[in-house]
Amino acid sequence: MCPFEVRERSTNSLLQEFLRLERGMMKLLAFVTVVCLFGAATDAAELVPLRIGRPVGGHIHPSACMGKAGTIVVTFGQINHRDLRITRSTDGGQTWSEPTPFQHTIKKTYYPGSLTKLADGRLVHAWNRWSGESVETEPRSVLYSVSNDDGVTWSDPKPFPRDEKVMSVIRHPLVELAPSKWLTSLSDATWIIDAETSIGSEFGDGRKHGLVPIVRTPKGTFISGAGLRSTDEGRTWSEIPRFPNLKEQGWRHEMVCLANGWLLASEILGPGVGGERIRYVVSRDDGVSWGHSFEYYNPGRAIGGRACPRTVPLDERNIGVIFYDVEPNQSGGPALFFLKIAFADLEVGLLPRD
Repeated sequence: MCPFEVRERSTNSLLQEFLRLERGMMKLLAFVTVVCLFGAATDAAELVPLRIGRPVGGHIHPSACMGKAGTIVVTFGQINHRDLRITRSTDGGQTWSEPTPFQHTIKKTYYPGSLTKLADGRLVHAWNRWSGESVETEPRSVLYSVSNDDGVTWSDPKPFPRDEKVMSVIRHPLVELAPSKWLTSLSDATWIIDAETSIGSEFGDGRKHGLVPIVRTPKGTFISGAGLRSTDEGRTWSEIPRFPNLKEQGWRHEMVCLANGWLLASEILGPGVGGERIRYVVSRDDGVSWGHSFEYYNPGRAIGGRACPRTVPLDERNIGVIFYDVEPNQSGGPALFFLKIAFADLEVGLLPRD
C-alpha cells in the first residue's frame, strides 16, 4: 500500500470524526437552548396575583362574573356589612377601575352574595339584606338586581321568595335552567325561582342542599357542593367519593364548571382561620372522580382571612380567580387579589391529590 494512501485515509477518518463530534455538539447546544427557553417560559408563567382592592376587613367575600362584552365584574366588602363595592376590568384583568360603592347598598347594611351571567348576557347581582336597612340582625333575606351593560348600571332591587321568619342567605351563582328559571342553593332552601312571577318551587327530589354551590356540566349532570351527583335533573343523587369538603364552610368555598367539562372546586389547606395554601381540586370525568389538584396561592405564611375564592372563565385559554388576604404585614397590606391562570398551565401543573 502506498504511504500516501495511508495518510489520505487517516486524514479522512479524522475529518469524519471531527464532523461527528461537531454534529454532537450542535445537538447538545440545541438541547441546552431548549432547556433554557423552557426555564424562561416557566419563570414567565409564575403565578403572581394582582392587587385590585384594599379592603378594611370583616366579611369581604368577593363575587365575580364576566359580562357579554368581556368585562370582568367583581363585588366585595370594603367595610364589614357597611360598604359593598364594585370594580370592573375591560382588558382581561390587566387593569381595574377604582372600586366604588354599589348603588343599592349605599348607607345600608348588607351581607355579600353572588354574581351570575345569564345566557342573554345580562348580569344578576344577588346580595343579602338584614332585617332592617341600618341594623345587622336576623333574619337575613335575598335581594337581586340586573344589569344589561356589564355592571355599569343596575335595575331596582327585587326580593327572592322567602319565609319572613327564617334566615335566607345566598353566596353562590345561579344556575340558569331556562329563561327566567334560576336554580339557587340558599341557606334555607334549594329553589327554582321564576324571575317573572317571583315564585319558588322545589328542585328535583326537593332536598335542601344547604349554602353550597351547585353547577351543571355540559352533559347535563348536576354536581352539588354537598358531595352529590345527579344525572336525572336532581330526581336522584349519588354520593361522590373523595369529594372536597365544601359543605362544612359552604359560604366560603366555590365550584365552577369550565366549557370543556372540567370541574374546579376550592380547597384551603393548613391550620387556623385562613389556612396556608389555596388550590383547586379537579374532576375531568363529569364529576365522578376528584383525583387531581392545582395549587395557585402559597404565600409561605398563614393567609389572613377566609380568602373566599371565586373563579371566572375568561376565554378558551384562561381563567381568573378573585380572593383576599388581609395579612397586615404583607407587602402593601391587606388586599383583594386577581390571578390569571392559563389553562395550559393548569393542565400541565395538575398533581395527584394527596
